[in-house]
Amino acid sequence: MRWDDIHVAAVGTWLPEPVSAADAVREGKYTAERYETFGYQSVLQAEDVAPPDMAVYAAESALKRSGVAPEEFSLLIHGSLWFQGLDIYPTASYVAARTVGRSVAALDVQQRCNVGVSGVELAAAHLKSGLRGGSAVMLTTADRWAAPGVNRWELHDISTYGDGGTAVVVSSQGGFARLLSTATVADNSLEGLARGDQPFLSASPAAAEGIDLTRRSHEYMEAGDEKEIVLRIARVMLQAKKEALADAGIGTADLARVVTPNTGRRKGDHQVHHLIGVTEEQTTWDYGRTTGHIGAGDWAAGLAHLIDTRAVEPGDKVMLFGGGAGYTCTVAVLEINEVPQW
Repeated sequence: MRWDDIHVAAVGTWLPEPVSAADAVREGKYTAERYETFGYQSVLQAEDVAPPDMAVYAAESALKRSGVAPEEFSLLIHGSLWFQGLDIYPTASYVAARTVGRSVAALDVQQRCNVGVSGVELAAAHLKSGLRGGSAVMLTTADRWAAPGVNRWELHDISTYGDGGTAVVVSSQGGFARLLSTATVADNSLEGLARGDQPFLSASPAAAEGIDLTRRSHEYMEAGDEKEIVLRIARVMLQAKKEALADAGIGTADLARVVTPNTGRRKGDHQVHHLIGVTEEQTTWDYGRTTGHIGAGDWAAGLAHLIDTRAVEPGDKVMLFGGGAGYTCTVAVLEINEVPQW
């Protein structure tokens, strides 16, 4: 989808301090094999801040940076992967009431990690529809990977997880970056990678038994053709990239930077940047290896990092290369208008 007059007005984050991956190995929390393979140096770990408050802090920062008045917002979208502090609880409403207003429509939207980019597409579509008026949408994400429900170091077979909250202000009235295009591609038959052979239950046993996404993924792989499963995931990712670039009217060579998911490195030589067709230096991996996988927050945090470190300049094309269990991949292409000093 090609977009006109849709912009990213600001990004904000609330990110805790990192803890060393090497220390986690010495303490027996992290295996030496995963440490060597994944390549993480550290992950972000919050001790006493709940995800809804992380999202509020990030949204407050983004709101201030954007200069957009709260009354201009007609929607807040909140995305997360895991427990938000209470079961059966409307986190989006909590965040909206404390940032953009008590009367703004607030929705908790799920599609695992991919909502960090697909939420931008949803925000753009909402603004173009004219529904409820307004000129801006707030997109927030937040997660905290705490025991006993999960072990952030061993939860998944391709990632180690970091905590944090992020926020993006999408506006029809201008911003530091223009949204050129988005594309979403899905293969819903791959949802089994997150389910394995686990039966559906009447209540969550996570707090008592813990969650093991690695086991679920292996169960699904063992029941099918692993090579074909990997190829299907790659097809979804490449199709999303192809469509987004075509709609933006550019090619891979025109990309200055790519914000990639902070998933760990794979065994062997073939990494995410090879699939995309860019160099590792063009991606945000050097930053992501210090934060861990912040769930749906990787892309806002990565974009904020590019701005904060002056790693982009006006005219640069930046790709947000999303993806999440399901399997769904959204790719967004931005053009940097200015590099703000927040």
